[in-house]
Parts: sequence; C-alpha cells; structure tokens
Amino acid sequence: MARIELPEIFQDGMMFQREKPIKIWGKTNDGEQVTVCFCGEKISTRGKDLEFYLELPSQKASIHNVLTIYLEEEKEPEIIIKDISIGDIFIAAGQSNMEYFLRYDSHFNEIKQWDRNENIHMFNVKRIAYNGQVRDLEDSGTWFMEHDFQWDTFSAPGYAFARCLQPVLSVPVGVIGCNWGGTPACAWMAPSYLEQEPLNVFEKEYQESVSALDPVELKNKSLEAWAFEDSYEHQIATRALMYGMSERDQERWMEKTSGDPALPLGPYHHYRPSGLYEHMLKTIAPFPVKGVLWYQGESDSGHGDIYHKTFSALIQCWRDLWKDELPFLFVQLAPFGKWLNIFGTDYPAVRESQEVVSKKVPMTGMVSIMDLGMYEDIHPKQKIEVGERLALLARGMIYGEDILCESPEFSKVEREKDHITLYFTHAGNRMYLKGNEIKSLTFVQNGEPKRIKTFEVDTKVSIWLDGITKEPITIRYAKEGYCEVNLFNEAGLPAKPFEVVCPEE
Repeated sequence: MARIELPEIFQDGMMFQREKPIKIWGKTNDGEQVTVCFCGEKISTRGKDLEFYLELPSQKASIHNVLTIYLEEEKEPEIIIKDISIGDIFIAAGQSNMEYFLRYDSHFNEIKQWDRNENIHMFNVKRIAYNGQVRDLEDSGTWFMEHDFQWDTFSAPGYAFARCLQPVLSVPVGVIGCNWGGTPACAWMAPSYLEQEPLNVFEKEYQESVSALDPVELKNKSLEAWAFEDSYEHQIATRALMYGMSERDQERWMEKTSGDPALPLGPYHHYRPSGLYEHMLKTIAPFPVKGVLWYQGESDSGHGDIYHKTFSALIQCWRDLWKDELPFLFVQLAPFGKWLNIFGTDYPAVRESQEVVSKKVPMTGMVSIMDLGMYEDIHPKQKIEVGERLALLARGMIYGEDILCESPEFSKVEREKDHITLYFTHAGNRMYLKGNEIKSLTFVQNGEPKRIKTFEVDTKVSIWLDGITKEPITIRYAKEGYCEVNLFNEAGLPAKPFEVVCPEE
C-alpha cells in the first residue's frame, strides 16, 4: 500500500461542494500524522485502523485551487491535487435512463458543436457489482469536462442539468454519475432499510432465486457472463440497440443474441439487494454534495404499488449515509409501450407512487416527461429536455427563484349538469394545447371510456359532456402505460396524470 491512498474521487480537476465542510478521508498507516492544507486552512489527524478522516472549513465558490497532503513532519507533500474548483455538485443516480449516454441523445450532433464550458465538471463512479471485480472502464473514475473522451458516455440528463444550471448560478457545477442500467432501487439501499415489510420482499425474492442454484455453477456462469458483458462484441451490439430500433428490428436483435451468456441473479449480479450501495455508492460517501438527481423506477414496476415506500426508504438511507438532508429531484416515468420483452403496463402504479413521494417526503421534487415517451422504446431519446426540466426545478425548489418550474397538477373538480371544470395548480397565466384536442383525457361512465370533444383551456379545463346521466363520472388523464399528452403550462411543462370521480349532479 502507498503511504496514503485516497478514494478515486480525489484527483486533479476535481470539485468540492461550496459552503459545506470539506471532508477528506483515505487509508494510511496506524498512528501516522496526516496534514491537509487547502485554501489557507491546515488540519491534522492521525491514522487509526489503517484509515484517516478529517474536515476542513467550508469555502465559497472559486477555481484553480490546490490541496496538499503531508505525512508526519515531512517538508515535501505526499500528495498534491491541482486545479480544484469549488461550487455546487449533484449526484446523477438511477438506472438506464439516467445512465443513458450523451452520444445516444437525439440532439447530440448539435451538442457536439457547443463551445466548452470550463465551469462544468463530471465524474463517473466505476460500475462495480461485487468485491474484487476488475473491469476496464476508461470513462469512469476520473474527473473530466465537455469534449473530453469520457464526455459522450456520460449521463445525458446529468450533463444537460449542469449545462442549463451553471450559467444561471455563475459558479462551477459538478455532476457525479452513479447509475447503472436495469437496476432496482433495492440495489442502492443498505440492508437495514430492507428488513421490514413490505420492503423485505426484495430480499425474499433474491434468496428464493439464489437457493435454487449450485454455488459453483452460479459463480462460473456469472464470471462467464461478465466476460461477455465487457467484451467488444457485446458493447457494439448494445450500442446499436440504445440508438433505437423498430419493434421488428428488436425481434431480430433478440433472436440473434438469444444464445449469449446470461448473468444469473446472485452475489455477482448488480441487481441484487444492497450490492451497488456497498460497491458504488459508499465509494463516494460522505463526499459533500448539493443534492441528488434520480431517474429510476422502470425495474420496480413489478412492485409499483409499494414504490412510494421503496423510494422513500432509499431517500432516507442516502440522507443518513451522508448525514445531510439532501434534496432529491426525480423524474416521473415517461409513457412506454413495449421494448424487447418488457412492457409498460405497470408504469401507472409507479407514477402514482412517485407523485406520493413528491408530496409526502420533504425536499423532494418531481419533473414530468409525459410528453417525451416512445411506444417502442423504454429509453426516450430527448434526454436534454429531461436535464433542462430538472435544472428548472432546482432553480425554483433549491435556489428559491420565483419561477414556474413544476408541471400543471390537478387540484379539484366542479360539476354542474353536463359541464365539468378541472382546476390545476402550477398552471401559470394560461395553459395551452399542442393540437386541436386534449389527448389522453377521457371520461368513464358505466365502465365505458369516451373521448371529450367539447372543451376550453385557460388556467383551467372546462369540458361539456353530451348525453350523460346524473350518476358519478370518472375523468382520467394519461393513466395508461403508453399515452400521448399535449396539455402544457406556459413554461412548456406537461400536465401530470390524474384520475378523479365527479359526484352525481
């Protein structure tokens, strides 16, 4: 071991969070004195149990700083970290729609022409599934900037968030990518948060799956699958899929890849409960950050009815790990029909759970992307818009700007005979339609859904229903797995899904 070992996040070109204590930790020999100097501050501690930890006072935003670390009373520093910026840092976390590489975004040809912003810094946490796993991940484990070679495989929503927010804040902005495609929320949580019902279902399902397999065979199949996962052949095949395919091309792709090694669920799988909490998240905690950007839920659609409890527990888990009430800004799942052998049938339950979290868990906010979905692809290609909406929400919720930053949200209904009025919060001065009808808005009476033909839209939606009786009527908006929406507020944000029962006239 070198005399001092630091986590990978401490490197040249890195960032620290402004106006929070600066935390430095790593490994060293027991009893050795470690001294850290930064921005005129000097703090010392001694290693204990082969580790050291110390905190320096918070600093205001700045650039081109240098951190030095000395051992004992030596005159020359053991470590020098150069070109450190201080500003606001966010973690971009979740599954494939947060991981989604910038190069796959529909705007990438345009984005490549943008001038480099020297005040945006990015870092990808290495995607490691189990202890001792070795992967050649050149785009991870280093700080980088726009147009560096790691840039086009960084999170498109995370990057767009920084690109939109930094000019508004006029301080450096950093994004730490900590995400992995296909991962359920339980993979990112400590075991203690999954012990009680109903969240213990994840560990039960995992144990049932593992118990049916021979440990030696499980290990051999896992290592074979990981070797294939990291092969050039597989990466090229996946790249073609991520750019987008028609349903027929997806069928051909599945036929062609049906014999590829499959990773069995077990101790080597990145989907297992708590695995990524241990091997990814804890590698960057408690590195101070401003907040978390979260885009996940697709892999929890099978348990969508409890996702509000799952996600609430995850938020608490991360806040406890950081010892900080971090704001969480997250993305409601987009409309989706079918991709490979995955279906969006259960997405409405996840969306409902996500909205519950946004209302009940303090310092959380949800952006809607109900206008960006794709029937044949679980990965909407307009990720820049996702990042822009997250940045807009951050400006209002975290930075306190008096701006319209949330989607229209149904608040109440009034009925007078065949005239029904739907009221919304976050409508702004006026809502508007893209088109001549309100898509995905239906009323249901006696079990039969019907389109709404006569309406007016301003800050509210007024509708007239012909030939209805006095019985209760159910109004539904965007409650399907896949749907099209075209009702927006003046900030260009789509109305959220809702369902309401209108009382008898």
